[in-house]
Amino acid sequence: MDVSQYLEIFIDETAEHIQSLSDNIMALENEPEDHDVINEIFRAAHSLKGMAGTMGFKRMQHLTHDMENVFQEVRNDKIKVNGDIIDVLFQCLDAIEGYLNIIKETSDEGTNDNEGIIASLNGILNGDTAAAAPAPKEEKEAPAAAVDTAAGKKYLSMDLSENDHETAKNAEESGKVLFGFTVSVQKECLLKAARAFLVFKAVEEFGEILAYQPSAQDIEDEKFDLDFSFLLASDEEGVEKFITAAKAVSEIEDVIGEQIKYEMLVDADKQAKEPEEDKAAATGQNVPAAVSAAAASAKDDQPKANSAAAKGKPVNKPVANRTVRVDIEKLDALMNQVSELIIAKNSLVSISSSDSGDGTQSQSFRDQIEYLERITTSLHESVMKARMVPIESVVAKFPRMIRDLSRKLDKKMELYMSGEDTELDRTVVDQIGDPLQHLLRNSADHGLESAELRKERGKPEVGSINLKAYQEGNNVVIEVGDDGNGIDTENVKRKAIDRGIVTAEQAENLSQKEIIDFLFMPSFSMAKKITDVSGRGVGLDVVKSNIETLGGDVEVKSKLGEGSTFIVRLPLTLAIIQALLVEVHHELFAIALGSIITIEDVPVSEIKYVQAEEVINLRGNVIPLIRLNEILDIEEPEEEPESLTVVIVNKGEKQAGLVVDNLLGQQEIVIKSLGKFISNSKIISGATILGDGEIALILDVNTLM
Repeated sequence: MDVSQYLEIFIDETAEHIQSLSDNIMALENEPEDHDVINEIFRAAHSLKGMAGTMGFKRMQHLTHDMENVFQEVRNDKIKVNGDIIDVLFQCLDAIEGYLNIIKETSDEGTNDNEGIIASLNGILNGDTAAAAPAPKEEKEAPAAAVDTAAGKKYLSMDLSENDHETAKNAEESGKVLFGFTVSVQKECLLKAARAFLVFKAVEEFGEILAYQPSAQDIEDEKFDLDFSFLLASDEEGVEKFITAAKAVSEIEDVIGEQIKYEMLVDADKQAKEPEEDKAAATGQNVPAAVSAAAASAKDDQPKANSAAAKGKPVNKPVANRTVRVDIEKLDALMNQVSELIIAKNSLVSISSSDSGDGTQSQSFRDQIEYLERITTSLHESVMKARMVPIESVVAKFPRMIRDLSRKLDKKMELYMSGEDTELDRTVVDQIGDPLQHLLRNSADHGLESAELRKERGKPEVGSINLKAYQEGNNVVIEVGDDGNGIDTENVKRKAIDRGIVTAEQAENLSQKEIIDFLFMPSFSMAKKITDVSGRGVGLDVVKSNIETLGGDVEVKSKLGEGSTFIVRLPLTLAIIQALLVEVHHELFAIALGSIITIEDVPVSEIKYVQAEEVINLRGNVIPLIRLNEILDIEEPEEEPESLTVVIVNKGEKQAGLVVDNLLGQQEIVIKSLGKFISNSKIISGATILGDGEIALILDVNTLM
């Protein structure tokens, strides 16, 4: 029987069981005698065993079977849970997750038997506590590429196309020098693609990259392990400056590179193209049962599970009866049809509003327009609700991560989360996990002080990390904070002066917020000793760019000695928004309504200047003006009007005034991506089609500010 049709269900259900196991094992660590939690872990292991067997994943089935055996003995009070057993269980969880990741990529579980973990489980069953010892701490060794230079020259075995060969050959013949590089990122690196492109940006100051391994698209999609290679052509000799520039990027473990000749690539290519033996396909599983049947075992002990839920314990939540999994592509197709419907509605509204004034337009026609408007709005809301998911799916893994960091860093810390049921568009949720993880790791590693220092400062020995999510208008706000050391702005300021970002005189006039903003600059992230400043610099540039790609923004509040809070604001959805249409010298633009505070009519005589920049004083607030015609390179009006129409917008607590010619009113608009046509301009976040067929470009307020 072909069970591949059940693979998607298997992957989804396994991920749910892994999360349930993680939550319950952490609960068991705090209350080792809690039989409700023990039963939940037993049932989850039993379900996973049945599902893996059904799919023919024998290694995964063997591991979960041994987990089930251990918990059978724990249930019967023959084995007492201790710290060593908890450590082994978390190793089991990591191994199951490893199987799942391989299954996602290859539809097969791989070849890792995890013999060490299985031996530990059997040791627990046999009463051998030594066998249940925790895994050794990671040794901070350089990867193989850094140790064995010859093995690390992966750039010599790159799979080059004919076009790549031609480009490299022509570059050498034109007098340029060829270089090959292999770059390894650290094992703990969260945003590998971002690090890779920072490396490319750094070396491209000295030359031009000719080829990538893997491809540039695969690197962008993070479809590589811990290293990548590239060829580069330069007018200058000497490899040291390239290696120094690449190594300056944070979270880069090692860089191997040398000056090469084109012939070396040709020779390596010939060797690579020797025939390889075909790999045997691992098939033949014939298990006649549906995957979900394994979940039937979850019916026993149901009253106990309910009692655990009543106590507020983290138990395996039953799947709601009236839910269905829908492929995101199907929702995207439905959303696209809704978008077209809204465009058609806008077109009819445009026709209805162009009444000639003779009263001939039918009242019933206007009634139909209003009815269509209600229907499209209702349909839009329904589709949006289908796309919305709680951020719980992202944040649920963080307590386990903080628990592991606590042990690894030898610091006592506790994660407090609230608002996990806050909903976001699925597209946003899928991409927000890594930036949040980075912020939490920063809080744990660099924000919280050592136990000794906390004691000296009169703080509780256990440090607190808070993750709070809530809805605010058309945005979702996620706050990541800690009660640690906070940011030493004086040190940051000195570092900025040392790096030539500001002069000592300019630094004296900087606000705390402006100083903290330096930490989001790539130049700060690249500095290897940034942790000497505050421990907050590494990776924040990447976190910021990832969040801004989603149309959001991030700001920081910090008090030295008391802690810091990173505030992330994200749009609820990326597809259809309420916007204000404006005109700038006969060109149409849209501004998201969620970014607008107010609209003001400002006399030109009231415009003041601060450091040669135009500002207005609005009810005690000094707000800088942004002349859209200058930013967008649109010719200025022939005569300066007596007063300006200014749209006051905000990005977090920061405000600015956008100068426009006319206001055309509020409208529900569909955001259409412009792809790579104007990818060099971040000011434009997309476009929309109006009712009369005109195109209006959508302004990105965050980038403008």
